[in-house]
Amino acid sequence: MIFRYRTHPRHGFEFVSPAITRITGYTPEELYADPESAINLVDRDDRAIMHDLLARGAGRVPIVLRWRRKDDSVVWIEQRDVAVYDRGGTLIAIEGIAREIADPTLVAQAPVRILGDIRIDLDRGRVLVRGQPVRLTPSELRLLVLLTDHPGRIVSRATIMEALWDSTHVGSGRTSEVHVSKLRSKIERDPRQPERIETVRGHGYRFVPSG
Repeated sequence: MIFRYRTHPRHGFEFVSPAITRITGYTPEELYADPESAINLVDRDDRAIMHDLLARGAGRVPIVLRWRRKDDSVVWIEQRDVAVYDRGGTLIAIEGIAREIADPTLVAQAPVRILGDIRIDLDRGRVLVRGQPVRLTPSELRLLVLLTDHPGRIVSRATIMEALWDSTHVGSGRTSEVHVSKLRSKIERDPRQPERIETVRGHGYRFVPSG
């Protein structure tokens, strides 16, 4: 599907090719009539990615999103976008190609992980929690990736320290706890009563996806 979306001074689709109907069930005319359709097409947990695209412009790496069809089923989309600027450098439009792709979370070495309401874009180092971007330090991101490599499996403190610092030395026994605590403060609803990263006493930690 080929499209042009105006971002300034007004916003809304200026052109959508007829292929949009096959992909989503919506006609181009329905999308033209709704200035917010570019956002409303996107699954709520991925909308921050679309907001960022419309605010900042396109990067070199395609973006991968979940769209909601007219029947509310999910379709995975890869967008290759080009930002259009006026002479003053203001972003005025996004032009691009969107194509339906297979669920990228099911392939080997998947670039995207979806675990409950957490989304991890491994190729971009981006994390969304309940649809909102969360800024993690490099060590916090490595820890989250390690814990989510095999959800539900216990990861020992020694394994955590080796992954973060290339060392199995756990110091006073609280070094790994500090890193886990910092990560919990950013992804848990209530870090004092963690639901995502469970402590398994005497063994380590495990990640439990939540809705």
